[in-house]
Amino acid sequence: MELHDFETIVQEAISALPQRIREELKDIVVVIEDRPPTQANCKGLLLGLYEGVPLTAWGRSFGSSLPDKITLYRETIEHVGAAGRNVPAIIRETLWHEIGHAFGFDHARIQKMEERWRRKRAEDGEQKNSSDKTF
Repeated sequence: MELHDFETIVQEAISALPQRIREELKDIVVVIEDRPPTQANCKGLLLGLYEGVPLTAWGRSFGSSLPDKITLYRETIEHVGAAGRNVPAIIRETLWHEIGHAFGFDHARIQKMEERWRRKRAEDGEQKNSSDKTF
């Protein structure tokens, strides 16, 4: 996938976020890197990374710090997409996952939220598919 196309999908994913979430992210930079750093301490494939101080931990002493950053790793995301998953969906899921960290959620809580989102999307898809059928 061309970098421009990847960037467009990321921008569309950000634009599709609810307005209240986008407003909370005004001080968070979203960047795209080709691949994660080799020293990244990760047990699996690293699709994205949140770096910063979660909203739940902000205080007066953080006023002069650099903006928080969400990094999406293009080659890793495309690699997972090559295994049959939809790259735009992977980008959206990765972005939401890292936003969860920005809001102070740990991996266990994010995983539960992701499971609910997947079930809801599956249910919505089933409802759509059943209404498309003709008998």
